[in-house]
Amino acid sequence: MTRIVSFTRVLNEDDIIEAFVRHNAAHVDEMLFLDNGSTDRTQEILRALREEGFPLKLFRNHAVSFDEVAINSWGYQMVSQVMAADWVAFLDADEFIATPGSQPLPSLLPAGARAIRLPLVNYGQVGGEDPAEPVVPWRLRWRFAGETGVDKVMARAKIPHLIVGAGNHEVFEAGREVPAETIAGLSLAHYPRRDAWQAMQKWVAGRMKALAAGGQGEYYSGHYVSPFETLRDKPGELLLNPGFFEREFDKSFAVEAPLAYLGGPLAYYQPADPRLKAATSLLHALENLARQHGRLLDELPEARTLTERWNARRDFLF
Repeated sequence: MTRIVSFTRVLNEDDIIEAFVRHNAAHVDEMLFLDNGSTDRTQEILRALREEGFPLKLFRNHAVSFDEVAINSWGYQMVSQVMAADWVAFLDADEFIATPGSQPLPSLLPAGARAIRLPLVNYGQVGGEDPAEPVVPWRLRWRFAGETGVDKVMARAKIPHLIVGAGNHEVFEAGREVPAETIAGLSLAHYPRRDAWQAMQKWVAGRMKALAAGGQGEYYSGHYVSPFETLRDKPGELLLNPGFFEREFDKSFAVEAPLAYLGGPLAYYQPADPRLKAATSLLHALENLARQHGRLLDELPEARTLTERWNARRDFLF
């Protein structure tokens, strides 16, 4: 039998993580999670699901900056070598495997393929959603009618020296992209914006993580730049705009096509105020970033010297 193991990085996903596990467990044999420092109930829910019997493993990493290629490639090697997978599925916590007729994913994989493309199908707010309902599949039932043009990949395990690209959009062997096949009807139901506050928190946290990575920042956060700068420089366009909080896209551009959810009822999901969660998450992220900066100065005298030189600079303005 073909053994599929997924790898997922998580950060403050308690509104969606239970549904993610219950649904995707119908397609994969085991799940590996790397928590990047969640401060909500994400770890608690994953522990409860493991105790319930779901085969999953959880690692923790408190990185305050992006190092996506290294992390994704570590996940591939762990799943490939340690967890004895035949295939590795790279899934974000807001991505749900959708197959034609809800067929088991292993039954669809071509024998000779080394990588598979999974197109993203974006779901979002169209107005009138009940915030007390879980995101999947009850609250967000409408998907954008157009093509996203964005794919994720899954890769055959045990390919020597495989490198997983940022965002899990491609994999490379010896510097060349591994060709990925397309399977008709196979996609990922994607829930990137569960509500406006969660979206804003993601933009800010993602942009900060990317900038903290130094010269790699623009490469890792291009899709965060515009919304982050709007929130930073013109906050009224978002915060004082009722339409921004009500919907992501208009129904005229959407199709009601709820995910064929395979996971059964939720046991650990609890509705939470998204405003309070966004504030808490961002303050924790800022604190972690400041603490790591301070630790860097304490442990590296040259870093303190350089920072003091920057702080001593005086620019004449007028």
